[in-house]
Amino acid sequence: MSDNRKNNDNYDLGDILDSAIQFGTQVGSSVLGSIAEALEQAGDAMTRATAQPDSFSAWKRRLEQKWRGGGQAVGATLTAVGWTFVGCFGIAALVLGILTAVGAGPLGLTAEEFMAIPILTAVFTPVTLGFLFMAVVGMKKLSYFSRLRKLLRAANDWTCDLPTLARKAQIKQEKVYETVTKAVANGDFPNAAISDDYRTLYLDDSLCPAHSPTPQPAPAQTLTDGEQFNRDGVDFLNYLKICRGKLGPEADAEIAKMQKTCASILGFVHNHPEQLPRVRRFREYYLPTTRKLLDTAQGLGESDTANAAEIRRDITAILHTLNEAYTKLYDTLLQDVSMDVSTEIDTLEAMLRQDGLTHDFDADFKAK
Repeated sequence: MSDNRKNNDNYDLGDILDSAIQFGTQVGSSVLGSIAEALEQAGDAMTRATAQPDSFSAWKRRLEQKWRGGGQAVGATLTAVGWTFVGCFGIAALVLGILTAVGAGPLGLTAEEFMAIPILTAVFTPVTLGFLFMAVVGMKKLSYFSRLRKLLRAANDWTCDLPTLARKAQIKQEKVYETVTKAVANGDFPNAAISDDYRTLYLDDSLCPAHSPTPQPAPAQTLTDGEQFNRDGVDFLNYLKICRGKLGPEADAEIAKMQKTCASILGFVHNHPEQLPRVRRFREYYLPTTRKLLDTAQGLGESDTANAAEIRRDITAILHTLNEAYTKLYDTLLQDVSMDVSTEIDTLEAMLRQDGLTHDFDADFKAK
């Protein structure tokens, strides 16, 4: 009996210990899980807190570091290497050039020994120029990235007014436009865009408003030859009107006569557009040349020198000649039409007589 009781006591005690250990394990796991979850949430909060402040400033710092380690470093290297070797090879080329000019005799060298000096001069000179070009390229690159850094530091937001940005960076506007355009094209300002009027820089192209389609100009109305001749003629008549009273009495008289004759020619061609080919030279050469001569006369102003008086006299004389030519041209045009009119009148009278619609004056005259 006692043995059985002892066994039962041992069994109960083991069960109690096992249950306690199992309970403790569950509690510990639950506590550790809660702590881990709390730490994870704290980590997420810290991540959000560090990513939140001023992303634009962080972007500016990253971009400036990229320039410093990229194009700016290349520019500094090119400049340093270029000027260093320009100094070395330049001095050598200068010394060798002087020695070449001195000649072999004063140097105590034979012709064969002296031959090496001009050869080395010919080699060192283009090498010096090559390194000089390298140094200039490096300096331009350094200057370009220096301007970019000034502009980036002056920017306060993703959208920048370029005139204001130029003023804050203390750079000329023309240079700012040139630098920004190059930076956007080369990708030095990644994902950037410039407004159509070149006044706004968008460092994030998603902020740039959509480009409105450029309105297409209305097609110009094409004038017929007759319409163009009328327009040119009216313009010339108005010009003659303006010239009157500026070149003296004799020239004014010729201009008034020319205005009347040219108006008659214009009216005639307007009523007879088939005559346009006959006035082609009048339109394309005579009128523009007349206008050019009158421009020359008016350009003299009130100068009373001998040469000015001679020019005015010659132009007045040619105006008289041109008036005679224009009058003859008008008479020629009328002559051709006159023949056509006479033919039409004869035909019309003949038809009227045949139809008995007119009186035969010739028969009455014979009867008398």
